[in-house]
Amino acid sequence: MAEMTACWVAYTTIDSKEKAAALANRLVKEKWVACATIVGPVESVYEWQGDIEHATEWMLMMKCADEQLQGLKKSVADWHDYAVPELIVLPVADGHAPYLDWVRASARGKA
Repeated sequence: MAEMTACWVAYTTIDSKEKAAALANRLVKEKWVACATIVGPVESVYEWQGDIEHATEWMLMMKCADEQLQGLKKSVADWHDYAVPELIVLPVADGHAPYLDWVRASARGKA
């Protein structure tokens, strides 16, 4: 039995809905993700350079397969306008099989 390609969910935050949409479109067009979902606005609270910051942001949830993951990580780092962009990647332990099959197919350009 062939081992199935893993699927991943990655997320980042960005300071405008327009920037989130532009990044999502570019990642899908370049085939680094099968799908990107824009959630927001959300409120982020964090320490930056000694100050507690509050920021209104939009979260971009991205779904990809193993073959896309390294390109996704590099692309977000290169295309994001934050000095230190948030990028958290989580493995998909389980899910709706037809959807995960579609994510895997997108990595091969067959979605």
